[in-house]
Amino acid sequence: MPGIAGGRRFLMHDHHAKIEMVRTEEPHRRPTDRIPHPRPIYFEIPVGRENLSNTIAHVDNVTYVRWLDRVAEVAGDELGHSRKTLAERQRMWFVARHEIDYLAETFAGDRVLAATWIHDARKTTCRRDTLLWRNEPDEIRLIAQARTTWAWIDLTRRRPCRMPQDLIERLDPLHPGDDRAGRGTRS
Repeated sequence: MPGIAGGRRFLMHDHHAKIEMVRTEEPHRRPTDRIPHPRPIYFEIPVGRENLSNTIAHVDNVTYVRWLDRVAEVAGDELGHSRKTLAERQRMWFVARHEIDYLAETFAGDRVLAATWIHDARKTTCRRDTLLWRNEPDEIRLIAQARTTWAWIDLTRRRPCRMPQDLIERLDPLHPGDDRAGRGTRS
């Protein structure tokens, strides 16, 4: 991808924790059998102590949700759909549903990798898949897999609205408008 040589660093601060990630090229070691899209977007997420639970010294589930949100935000930015630009156009993506399978713990000092892509896009929604993993010396350890349903919202009416066809095409869904892609199931 043009413009990402060396990776671009993205920071997000909220009242809970700093979320840092780097947009990367396709990693050499990745779970190719779990990434069906031919053009996913990749990120590296360095895990710091600020990402850990206050109770147990591992990344908590709220941080995973923040990572998913930030990955989706940066992927949208790359399409020219920053949240600021969308708000100016009275449009926004709202989360309708998160499905997350937590597969392994993550700790401070880990280097988590993420791949994300649009699974499918319909009239007013799209589903984004995200896979998180880390490369260990002898294996690729899956951390989590998620599917988020995003609703395309008209901010003036606060209601879902139809996505323009050119937006659906730019999202580059794995299953464009394919009703066989299976709502509510992973395919």
